[in-house]
Amino acid sequence: MSKSASTSFVFANAKGELGHIVSQLKRVTNIESVTPVTGRFDLVIRLKTSEPVKAFNTVEKIRSISGITSTQTAFSIENVTNAKNREESSEPPLAYALVKVKGKFRSVLQKLKSFPNLVEAHLIPGEFDVVASFNGFSQDELMENSVEKISRINGVTASETLITWTPTNRP
Repeated sequence: MSKSASTSFVFANAKGELGHIVSQLKRVTNIESVTPVTGRFDLVIRLKTSEPVKAFNTVEKIRSISGITSTQTAFSIENVTNAKNREESSEPPLAYALVKVKGKFRSVLQKLKSFPNLVEAHLIPGEFDVVASFNGFSQDELMENSVEKISRINGVTASETLITWTPTNRP
């Protein structure tokens, strides 16, 4: 496991034309990726920094974009990655899992690391304890090989899955 020195996540809700909002977000300095998702949030935004001042300034810019209605920021404290999955895919993850854990944080991260579809998992403070991203060839494969198994990990008390999708830009 490694200490994360450069990753933060912003979970955002938006109202309006999501394609337009995403294109505006991609112009903001210190944003590494913007991924539309289904579920309680509309967007998972990965920042290039977890340095508090830079992250705060970036989140303020995110909040100033018309259509962003709310944000929740999570700083990575520790992470595990499946380097092969992270390097092989230029596509964004197919899903993010937001996981609540009782104790056993490191053992949950290590168990997630053994999942074949895991890209990375981060220990984060806040409402959720872990955010994990997964890839797969299909939604069915993703659900079967990873997402359904999360609840069986000792120490996991709850999880939520955010499935990614691509917005269309309307003229």
